[in-house]
Amino acid sequence: MNKFFYLICIFTSMFITSCNVSTKKVDKSILIIEKFNLNHYSKNGSKLYMLETPYSVFNQTDQSYLLNKTNIKLFDDEKVKFNVNSDSAKLLNNKFLELKGNVEINDFNNDKTIIKSNNLFWNIDKSEFILEGNVTLVNNFINLSSSRAIFDKKEDIILFYNPIKYNYKDEEGIRKYNISSENAYYNISTKDVTFESKNDKVKSKLIF
Repeated sequence: MNKFFYLICIFTSMFITSCNVSTKKVDKSILIIEKFNLNHYSKNGSKLYMLETPYSVFNQTDQSYLLNKTNIKLFDDEKVKFNVNSDSAKLLNNKFLELKGNVEINDFNNDKTIIKSNNLFWNIDKSEFILEGNVTLVNNFINLSSSRAIFDKKEDIILFYNPIKYNYKDEEGIRKYNISSENAYYNISTKDVTFESKNDKVKSKLIF
């Protein structure tokens, strides 16, 4: 009888230990959210952006979201100013946003400007986007490309870094200019392009 009771105690102890180990492995602090929407506001209470995705994974440990097929609408004075799409994204602590794959930014003007890149990095407290990998800007008249650019969405200025390739077409689609430069600035509002070299010996400006 004592031997039997002793065996029962050993078996019970092993079972409890196994349950504790299994519970730790299962608890990964991961939350899956479908049709996820997020509104982000500035310190003064105005809407900064609205993010939408059909599928997201939230990691409670590092407070990060992994997002699929992301659409972001950027606001200015409560109106949508830019629309941003990407294949995927990561949002960390609601402060840093990284977009990956087929990143596309477009405005809502009649002469729509479309900016594309492989990746986009944004510190949400700042107005600047960092664009990397096959960066292009296209509208009805111009086509400008580089490997890296910084887009200040507040000032509507995009700085394209070396190497720069640029061409311009008239209303009939005939190419008029084909320029290579070290750096270039494009103003989305005024639609002018400024080309500059590092030593400031070469500087030109085109206005459309």
